[in-house]
Amino acid sequence: MATPAALELVAVTKRYDATLAVDSVNLKIPAGTYCCLLGPSGCGKTSTLRMIAGHEAVSAGDIILGPQNVTDLEPAKRGTAMMFQSYALFPHLTVLDNVAFALKMRGVDRAIRHKRAGELLELVAMSPYAGRLPAQLSGGQQQRVAIARALAMQPKAILFDEPTSALDPELVGDVLGVMRKLADEGMTMVVVTHEMGFARDVADRVLFIDGGVIVEQGPAKALLNQPQHPRTQDFLRRVLHPL
Repeated sequence: MATPAALELVAVTKRYDATLAVDSVNLKIPAGTYCCLLGPSGCGKTSTLRMIAGHEAVSAGDIILGPQNVTDLEPAKRGTAMMFQSYALFPHLTVLDNVAFALKMRGVDRAIRHKRAGELLELVAMSPYAGRLPAQLSGGQQQRVAIARALAMQPKAILFDEPTSALDPELVGDVLGVMRKLADEGMTMVVVTHEMGFARDVADRVLFIDGGVIVEQGPAKALLNQPQHPRTQDFLRRVLHPL
C-alpha cells in the first residue's frame, strides 16, 4: 500500500443553491488515523466525504492531502479512493481482473498487475474466488473485492460511505474484518457509519456532525461512551437504544 497521508479540511463549505449542506468545516486527520463521521441523515457527512474524494465540487475552502492541495483535482489524481454503497464491479470481468483493472489502465504489465491483484485478494481473504464473476459472489464478497480494487490504486487515504448498509446482517462481519485489518496496517481512513460498536473498538477519532457543522469530536471511546454535547447525547441515545 502507498504511504498514508494526513488529511486537512480548511473552512470547507458546500452549498446546493440556497441550501448550506456543509458549513465552513475545519478538520485535521493525522496520517494513519481511522476517523468515523456520525450524524443524522442530511447532516452533511456524506457531502463532506464526497468533497474529499472529488465527487462533489467544493463551494469554498481547501482540502489538503499530505503536502498537496487537492481541492481542484479530479478524483483519479487526488490520491484518495472512495467506497460507495454500491460495489460497481465490472460484471464481465473475473474477480482478479476487476482488481487489476486500474493497473491495466496505467499500462502495468499483465503478470505484474495480476501478481499485485492476487496479493490484494489475499489481504481481503478473497483469493479462492479470483476466477469467479461478480454475480457468483455474495454482497459481502463483492464489497471485499471492491476494497481490494480501491487499494490497487495505492491511495493515501480511503473513504467509506456506509460500507455495510446494503449487506445482510450475517455478511457485515467479513467486511468489518477487512476494515479492521486496514486500520491495523495504518491506512488513513474516513468512514461514514452507524456501526457504533465497531467505531468504538477500532476508530481513533469520531466526529459528530449536525446541520453541516462538527458539533463534537474526540477519541472514539471517550466520545461514544461519554459524549459532552446534548445533541450528541441525544443522537447516540436514539441510535444505541432505539424504542
